[in-house]
Amino acid sequence: PLYDPATLRTIFLQFEKDDWESELADFAHSDVEIPATLTMDGRKYPEVGVHFRGASSLFGVGTGSKRSLGLSMDFVDAKQRLLGYKSLNLLNSHEDPTFLHTVLFLDIARRHMPAPKANLVRVVINGENWGVYSNAQQFNKEMLAEHFPSAEGARWKVPGNPGARGGLEYTGEDVAQYRQRFEIKSKDSDASWKALIRLCKTLNETPSESLEAALTPILDIDQALWFLALDCALVNNDGYWTRSSDYNLFLDGKGVFHLIPHDANETFATGGGGPPGMRGPGGRG
Repeated sequence: PLYDPATLRTIFLQFEKDDWESELADFAHSDVEIPATLTMDGRKYPEVGVHFRGASSLFGVGTGSKRSLGLSMDFVDAKQRLLGYKSLNLLNSHEDPTFLHTVLFLDIARRHMPAPKANLVRVVINGENWGVYSNAQQFNKEMLAEHFPSAEGARWKVPGNPGARGGLEYTGEDVAQYRQRFEIKSKDSDASWKALIRLCKTLNETPSESLEAALTPILDIDQALWFLALDCALVNNDGYWTRSSDYNLFLDGKGVFHLIPHDANETFATGGGGPPGMRGPGGRG
């Protein structure tokens, strides 16, 4: 399987032009992708879309150094897949000298909740070895279908942001307030946003003695508790408990929300975590 933890594959990318890196940089944070031929296990996959991805893992890494890559197998051929998957996230493990934070965190998380898979791959671009990357599964319908009876529903991503306010805070009934913090990745419908606002309002305004009964129909409480416990116990210094960001939300067909981990490269940190100004000795580590 593509995400077998005991297998280290090499992914070869061949761009037509030698200045592929500057092209990818020019179109970073846009919807433009650069085509390349991908070769893995001796098989070639033509016209794969490639783009730079990430925030600090992108702007914190200089030209000529390893940056994170996003691959779209279906960039031209809608049916093209790599061992069953259409999207790949090749992460440069920024601020993770072990290269194992993402793989270990998600492996532990999957024992208790739906979570992406991850392993390691080697990447060679235009004949040059760019080293080992974390290969983390995309949060999409393919991933959800592996954990739920149906992948139909609403999906949101809460992107990483030091000033994020994506911690399910209730800020009124105006959908525009929530669009600033939650990126919807599925069909944009009023019903989905109203369900999210209802969840936030229930969490923030229900008396504690009534909260469990009010949440049970709209939130997978057991999974949410595991989500928070893992964030704290494995010291996710870039997640929900520190910055209210870098996680995913799934509203299933029965109207129940699920919290799903995302972006685990700053887990297993030293010096403790918590909100700015409340971290233990050693800061973020």
